[in-house]
Amino acid sequence: MEIYTELIDRLERARARDREALLVFDLDGTIYNNELRTLRILLEFAHLHAKRFPDLQRQIDKLPCAVLQYKIADTLRGLGLADAEMIDEVEQFWFDRFFTSEYEIHDLPTPGAVDLVNALYQRGAVPVYLTGRDAPNMLLGTVQTLLRDGFPVGTVDTRLILKDRFERDDTEFKRSVFEHLERCGDVIAAFDNEPGLANLFRERFPEALVFWLDTHHAPDAEPLRPDVLRIENFLALSPP
Repeated sequence: MEIYTELIDRLERARARDREALLVFDLDGTIYNNELRTLRILLEFAHLHAKRFPDLQRQIDKLPCAVLQYKIADTLRGLGLADAEMIDEVEQFWFDRFFTSEYEIHDLPTPGAVDLVNALYQRGAVPVYLTGRDAPNMLLGTVQTLLRDGFPVGTVDTRLILKDRFERDDTEFKRSVFEHLERCGDVIAAFDNEPGLANLFRERFPEALVFWLDTHHAPDAEPLRPDVLRIENFLALSPP
């Protein structure tokens, strides 16, 4: 509740200066849980190839999302599945599908995210969805899921910014957008699940509240700055 009040105060101060109050949200692992996307792909592979890999099919059928690790190979080895050829095949099957609009529709919002974004949007904040997804492969599914789940999107008082190509580095891409954000308004808060990116926002926007979502992130991530706020979801930030 205290943080929500602080967000409102910062929002109103930005608007009093005739500046847009920007709320920057990453998507995967931040306002969206994409573990169900991975699980759906693993289930599809396991059922399509159940005759070849019966142990895989039995294990994946009862696999909870909580067991999923960042890397597919680590997930499979954690289940006692060590066949290197099978792991390579599953990884390629996952890679060919995970970064597509067709499969991202299996994502679900992080608890509290829809309520928080809408509450602040209705008070005049501008949600900026700044994601490492790429437009050629994932724009359509991104818009579909945002609309489906009730996030404000597609209007003049919202922003949706995706990479121009898949191969582009996420950190370099987000850094390249910072100057544009500064021209548009005041970043009052930023949310990301990657410690390095949360640190980057904190360094570039020292007046903003920066949140790290403790969901999942790339292995060997840099240490999180002590002045970045840690949250598991958005429930504690939701309006009363």
